Amino acid sequence: MPLTSMTMRQSVPSDDGLAYALITDPAHPKQSLPAGHRILFLDHEDRIAKIVHRQLEEAGHKVAWIGLPSEERAGLAFQPDLIVMNPDASAANQHAFIGLMDELGYAGALTILRPSIHFREAMALAEQSDVEQVDWLDAPYTAKTVGELLRETPRKPHDGDTGDRHFLSWLIQQGRLLPNLTHDFHVKRTLRDDRVAGYETLTRLRNRPSLNPEHIFAPSTIVSLEIAATLLAVEGAAKLLAALQDDGRQVPVAVNCSAAVLAHSDFITALPIRLRRYGIPAGMLGIELTEISYPGLDGHLLENMRELGRLGIPISLDNFGKGATNFDRISELPISEVKIDRKIFQKCVKGEFPSSLLKEIIDYCRSRSIGTVIEGIETENDLVLARTLGADCGQGFYWGKPMPLSSIVPHSGA
Repeated sequence: MPLTSMTMRQSVPSDDGLAYALITDPAHPKQSLPAGHRILFLDHEDRIAKIVHRQLEEAGHKVAWIGLPSEERAGLAFQPDLIVMNPDASAANQHAFIGLMDELGYAGALTILRPSIHFREAMALAEQSDVEQVDWLDAPYTAKTVGELLRETPRKPHDGDTGDRHFLSWLIQQGRLLPNLTHDFHVKRTLRDDRVAGYETLTRLRNRPSLNPEHIFAPSTIVSLEIAATLLAVEGAAKLLAALQDDGRQVPVAVNCSAAVLAHSDFITALPIRLRRYGIPAGMLGIELTEISYPGLDGHLLENMRELGRLGIPISLDNFGKGATNFDRISELPISEVKIDRKIFQKCVKGEFPSSLLKEIIDYCRSRSIGTVIEGIETENDLVLARTLGADCGQGFYWGKPMPLSSIVPHSGA
């Protein structure tokens, strides 16, 4: 099989000072490149590679990344159309990985990175396998060179959500979910004067960066795993709190917590230990209760919420107006804040939900000394409406997307 190098690339500065390749050029504009592929990268973790992955996501593809032999079965469960493999990333296991592709009947394309001391051995193994489309690409790869590969890569019909669920399920089975969790932070601002009022900690999957945080635990009902992940988020929040304090701008940071976790004794026992370990002052770490899926309130949940109140941990009711999180919860739960779900607010923006009713809810919260946050503020018009409704704070892409700690406090060393 002839080997065809695809190394033409154009570099521009990125927002973090690195160079990355544009996925467009005059001969092949962005809209002419195929979209909707699922791409798996087996490679070392690298900042420039992350930028390439992000560009491919922005072009309409779904990207996953794995770096250890123990994650390879999860990677194939992602249902990729194209695998880009660096033999150096898994030199000891490249034979087993290609054998696994055979075993599971992988029907997509495989591209092997070169230069590499293991490149020719990997190519020989791949050509002996049942993988029909085997190619190679110079390293480091770029969004443009991968995009060119996708021109010749068939896009298989598949249920993307199923691929994500299977990917997560295998990470859980292989004990690789928690090590792959990372955290971004979304700013919350006061609507009266636009000051930073705090940050929300969002759990991300490092090797599937565009996955909605709400879906990370969908394949699992293991409460102990959710507790461990929530405590990791607390640690992430503690790092941001410390960096903000050193920078002279102390504001609270919140973490998301499901009702199942908040009702569990293990979490309530472990949380104060984390507060003492990281020296978090009262009122600076908040809990956002993400959902209550049962009609009757669990006695343990209420008891634990009151206990957190005694510890000086404020609790927000997140996603108000979504699912079982209804108006009754405001009076039943010991909360200090209600966050209006972005879908409700956007329906209000479009005239599909009466703004007068949303204002009544906000006024009712104020009468009970409960703060209000409107989520989903994305435009200047959204901001004007949110201020008209009288909410205390706002959150949304109008002020920017969630960011890592290093972007919020650049000299933090994170």
